[in-house]
Amino acid sequence: MNAVVRRRLTAARWLGAWLRRSGFGLLAAAVPLCALAQLVGDADRGTWIVDPKEPGPDAPPVGRSLFDHLFAGQGDGGTGHRLPFPFAKLLQAIERRLDPDSASIRTVLIPLGRSLQRSAAAPDFFRFPRVVTAVTGNPRAGTGTDAGMLLKDRLYIGYQEKAAVLEVISYNEAAARFEFQVVKDYRGGAKPHVTYARRAVCVACHQNGAPLFARPLWDETNANAQVAGQLSVHGREYHRHAVRTGVETPYAIDTATDRANLYSATQLLWQRGCGEHDAAAVRCRAAALQLALRYLMGGQQGIDVTSDAYAKTLAPTLAVQGRRLWPTGLKVPNPDVPNRIPVERTNDRDHADAVAAPFEPLVPRLPLEVWPVDADHGRRLAAGLAEFVAATDVRRIDVHLRRADAPQRVHRADCTVSVRRDTVPPRVGFRCGSPGAMRLAGRLYLQGERVTHGDLDRFGLGSEPDAVGLAVAGGTARTRLANFRVRRGAHEGRTARGERIESIAVRWSGADDGRGVAEVVVRDDIALLDEAVDRLALGMTSGKTDSLAPLPFQRARIMPALFEALGLGKLEWCCLDASAMPAIVLEDAGAPAPTQPVAGVSAGIQDFLRFCGACHRSADAFPPNWLQGDAREIEARVRQCAPRIAFRLDMWRMDATQRAKTPMPPVHALPMLGRTETQWRDGDELARLRAAIKALGAGAPGGDYEKLQPCLAGRGV
Repeated sequence: MNAVVRRRLTAARWLGAWLRRSGFGLLAAAVPLCALAQLVGDADRGTWIVDPKEPGPDAPPVGRSLFDHLFAGQGDGGTGHRLPFPFAKLLQAIERRLDPDSASIRTVLIPLGRSLQRSAAAPDFFRFPRVVTAVTGNPRAGTGTDAGMLLKDRLYIGYQEKAAVLEVISYNEAAARFEFQVVKDYRGGAKPHVTYARRAVCVACHQNGAPLFARPLWDETNANAQVAGQLSVHGREYHRHAVRTGVETPYAIDTATDRANLYSATQLLWQRGCGEHDAAAVRCRAAALQLALRYLMGGQQGIDVTSDAYAKTLAPTLAVQGRRLWPTGLKVPNPDVPNRIPVERTNDRDHADAVAAPFEPLVPRLPLEVWPVDADHGRRLAAGLAEFVAATDVRRIDVHLRRADAPQRVHRADCTVSVRRDTVPPRVGFRCGSPGAMRLAGRLYLQGERVTHGDLDRFGLGSEPDAVGLAVAGGTARTRLANFRVRRGAHEGRTARGERIESIAVRWSGADDGRGVAEVVVRDDIALLDEAVDRLALGMTSGKTDSLAPLPFQRARIMPALFEALGLGKLEWCCLDASAMPAIVLEDAGAPAPTQPVAGVSAGIQDFLRFCGACHRSADAFPPNWLQGDAREIEARVRQCAPRIAFRLDMWRMDATQRAKTPMPPVHALPMLGRTETQWRDGDELARLRAAIKALGAGAPGGDYEKLQPCLAGRGV
């Protein structure tokens, strides 16, 4: 997707949100559709990074979810999950793993949402809103040998109290994918039942195989004043979370899901973009890891594209492999669903949970963008790897490198200096260097012969990017000379390339406003980190390590090898060992296969088992389980649901822009049925399903879908 189209699409999204707020709902829905039409040309080319038509197995092929690593252990009667209750205690258990100095968990309330549990609280939607939680903080600094658990952007929980259900999405580094789990009977006095969900059902909406979230302005959440106002009728808090919140909370969740959406891209480029086991592939992955670590040590200022590691190794290798594997580019999946204002329907109490077709997560989403085969793959891979390294790992490396006797380099530049002695406190301002050379600008505040604090507006060396986030940490000021140190957060400052800034000195002439010179001393201790990665590459050839093999990038596998190469002490790393885990339980374990024929059921209904059973032959009420049971029960439920089934089948006869509801089966289910959209729309199977429903007395009903006879007795689903 080119930059112009992306800007137009962003503008269209915001215009649509404003129109909906202003009461022009239909016009608002049309605006993003018009903008999206411009992207169709891009969407037709490229290879999906995550193909929604291939959801993968329900059970993890290897490894386990982070949720399992958090809560699985020895329970009563054997191995199981120990889940604190109530929900606030479960979140507290997670928070104990996180950095207490940051907003580590973000939570919103969504009374009228679009999840499978959207109808579970009816009609008390605002008394029992769905709680959606995302972990956005870094691991707590481990004590002793504990390396901490990296949960940031990797754990998402939806809780529906009325249904006593947790829906969990958490990462599995061993399998390089997010896992979908469901916890049932999560209530006081009960034993929760943890299962891996039917992935095909999940991926129908989570088409990126990862968490999704609404676009701004997040009007379904309690950041919407109207939603918060209706929630506040039932109290000021819900599970210890305020019913009123600012947009910064859903924004944090939205950006977390955006970052998580790119994990699959990082893993693809790491495993396949560099090649296989040959020397060039190993050097490519080593270069990516070196650049990622420098990027982290330098405060994430940018990937150093001028370095040999990038220009001579990483970028050329990725370009060659990219042209071979993905000649038409890579399609980035979309983690966003349209913003929606649900309170517009709350006057219609019986159908407040209805979701119109344009806002359904089931609607196929065009790629977020299409990455062409170019040098930017190197930037993407190096920056993406940085998301798999915890802040605690970076701090440990930083402390270790500072103890090393690394080579020293001195940079000098001419300055203009201004000394103000008539201010409180007195200050020294300076502007030094020139573009392409050393660049230094800021001011120091003095108390006697001490530099108490100061501001650093600019710092850069040579061709590297300017370093930001640096602050003056104190120093000394004597006659026409100031020596000071800089920090970034809790540690001494580093350049954008990761070199340690040891000291800065500014000298000036006798005049208060005149010429001067600056001297910056740096230590190239970051080179020791490059050398450690080089040792990993050598270890690949001798078989001592597989850390740079074409396997998923796992923190628990790669960081210990790196720490050993650096000479750091051994730590306990999570999450690699799943040997003590309880057995994997699948949703509907032991139930008949969704497509298995049922004796006594007519041929027409057998077709429904074949084409709809993956979602609707289940013990769960959501999606409506009208294919569950024996022949008599199935026949009765299909008859009960017939008007709604007929409506959804009829949607296949309509243009996508004219549909009031999404068609069934969903578009993304068709490849699992061995059909394309055209084959299904014009084929005999759809005709047979429509004929079977018509035989039950349900033709093409038209009208308002929400007012049709409900599928589940007593509820409009």
